[in-house]
Amino acid sequence: MPSEALLALKTAIGEIRELALIARPYSLKPAGPNLSVLRVIGRGQVVLLSSHFERYFYSVNEEAVAFLNSANVIGTAIPDRLKLIHSKPPIDEMSETGWENRAEKLAALISSDGWLWSANVAGTLTHERLLAWMTAPKPKSLQRYYRYWGIEDIFRSITLTDTSRGNLWLGIQELVDRRNDIAHGVTSAQATPEDIRRYIKSVQTFCERADRHLSRAIAKVIGTRPW
Repeated sequence: MPSEALLALKTAIGEIRELALIARPYSLKPAGPNLSVLRVIGRGQVVLLSSHFERYFYSVNEEAVAFLNSANVIGTAIPDRLKLIHSKPPIDEMSETGWENRAEKLAALISSDGWLWSANVAGTLTHERLLAWMTAPKPKSLQRYYRYWGIEDIFRSITLTDTSRGNLWLGIQELVDRRNDIAHGVTSAQATPEDIRRYIKSVQTFCERADRHLSRAIAKVIGTRPW
């Protein structure tokens, strides 16, 4: 059973395919005005797909944290890396405050995160903290995120060969880079129908497989799979 985030992503990808249907008549004679339309549609597909891809991680992260919170998980059961990234914002905020003014910040840290570092105490995680650092779902950022959940290398975990791993990494990196170029006004940045099909395959492959691995990682924490 997939997460709600993955189901939403699959529905959203339908938008990309609908744009492909719109582009098909123009691809029969890809020249002049038709070529301009194809370029615009391709650029739009890249932006939409990248946005839906990024949204998946925020959604699945929120879903995962909500499940942990509902299970009243104790701090000692949560991976240290996850606890550290969760506690980072209040610690950083306190470190930027003068020593004589830290009492209030320290009290807030203990109140929000003290349970994470105590024995047999349950509390509530804040999902926004786990992804506050991510600016785009690049492969290295995805590796970093899944490490918080105890998955050392998500790309290695969801692929069987170096070739498939490299192709998946490249497809995701290229999608994000192409989207960033478009967002920054690089007029030469475009995507062919073949590019779009490859990006969609990369997004679907990664999210479907990572979805299952995240569910298993959460089950190691609380003994029950969230989806």
